[in-house]
Amino acid sequence: MDKSLKNEDSFKENEKTNENSLELENIEFDHSDELGGKKKRGFSKSKNKDEEYANKTVLDDTKYLTKANVFSFSAGGFGQNLIIGVVNSYILFFLTDIAQIGLAVTSTLMLAARLFDAFNDPIMGTIADKTNTKYGKLRPYLAIAPMPLLFLTIALYLPPHWIADSGRVAYYCIIYVLWGIIYTIGDIPFWGMPSAMTPNPKERSNFITFSRIFHSIGGALPIMLLPLFSVFFGEKQPMTYFAMAIFAGIVGASLFQLVFFGSKERVKSNIPAPSVPQIFKELFTNKPLLITVAANAAAFARAIPISAGLYLSNYLLIGVPSGLGQSMVNTLMVAGFGVSGFLGMLTTPYFTKKFEFRKLYMLSCIVGAVSMGLLTLFAFTIGPYMILFILGFFVMGLPYGLVCNLNYSMIAESMDYAEWKLGRRTEGISASMQTFMNKIMTTLQNFMIPLMLVIFKYTEPTEANASPVQSDLTKIGLTLIATVIPCIAWVINFFVIMLYPLHGKFRTNMYEELAAQREAVGLTIASEVEVQS
Repeated sequence: MDKSLKNEDSFKENEKTNENSLELENIEFDHSDELGGKKKRGFSKSKNKDEEYANKTVLDDTKYLTKANVFSFSAGGFGQNLIIGVVNSYILFFLTDIAQIGLAVTSTLMLAARLFDAFNDPIMGTIADKTNTKYGKLRPYLAIAPMPLLFLTIALYLPPHWIADSGRVAYYCIIYVLWGIIYTIGDIPFWGMPSAMTPNPKERSNFITFSRIFHSIGGALPIMLLPLFSVFFGEKQPMTYFAMAIFAGIVGASLFQLVFFGSKERVKSNIPAPSVPQIFKELFTNKPLLITVAANAAAFARAIPISAGLYLSNYLLIGVPSGLGQSMVNTLMVAGFGVSGFLGMLTTPYFTKKFEFRKLYMLSCIVGAVSMGLLTLFAFTIGPYMILFILGFFVMGLPYGLVCNLNYSMIAESMDYAEWKLGRRTEGISASMQTFMNKIMTTLQNFMIPLMLVIFKYTEPTEANASPVQSDLTKIGLTLIATVIPCIAWVINFFVIMLYPLHGKFRTNMYEELAAQREAVGLTIASEVEVQS
């Protein structure tokens, strides 16, 4: 064994052998499936001869996932991201400029409600890990969450003139909090499913990469919905947002429901669920998970220009062709970012064959920082021209797409690290940290934007003046939001992700030991190889 592994944790050397043998005896990999097919038993080890490619492992190449699994997870994620895209992209602007509940109230709501929601994630993860039903520990929640999410999404964009002035603030605050709770109930189990559906990390990484393409399309679709519905109901009109929410809620929730019907939990544990304190103790010994979460939380402002897109298109950008509406300008900026991000996701498998996760992540941070640094230079010297921002966001989208895919693969990999170190798979709590990370990033983005607007003296719209002219000071603040702040975020991201430990020989040896542990306790993996026509 490599010395770096021996020194990693004395607990692993002194206590792990007996405890993990007992626990691993109770870990099953169930791959019997109603779709049928040939079955192959056993566990074959293949030596990783090229340690330069850290994404390769010594685990076998058995394929566990069926077409139904891949389709339902991809389509379900499309629907889920359609809903979250409509909320994350437009709720801030809707509350400040359409519902007009005020910057101070909106900023406080964004911080308090989303932090409450984010810290619910580990609780939901714990609940999922302690769940034991004939459907598994994750799938029951995927049956429950989609329909309530549909109705709350629609309620969140209810036109403000349908609500009494005295109760308007309370209404939007309550609905927003409820929406976050229901979203969490479905989101945590959803992201625990990849590790529960296949124990093969290579297959899982490819599965996540492939499905994330469809998830990203769902998340990007709202940028087209707003200008589309604006054609029918007008720019900055309450009914535009309400109609968009109805469409996204119905389509998104219906697709999200498919995950329950098309998925299967194959990696199962029959050991008693640990106590809540024990779960959190184990969580904070998972260094790869914590580093990944910390790196992204610290770099929450990488995509803050996208969240602030409607403010930029309405109050900052110049050089806009006449007749081009503000929502369409925002769509062009976000579309450039999204198309490039999509290319980043498509090319992730190619790049991970050339670079280990950590190195590719660091290179992505460099590209992101340089692109925003150049946009900062041009914006403050030439001016905030629309074309410059479209090009700048397009370039930044590529590393952002790569990083998004790498995050999911690295967090899934951290579940294998937990099994190697402690002998227990904790998909629920690990997946909850993934969603916790995303929500912390969104929370801080949506808090920083109105905070910056207050600091730089943003003039709020009123019923009499729906599109007020902003001062030069406000425009400087908007430019900082779109250029300097994301540049700093990419730099921070670079230095934190350097600490990620699963790379090089350490990671290779970890997977060798994990495979050996499973074999040592006589672990049998029952699997079928789908018959392809």
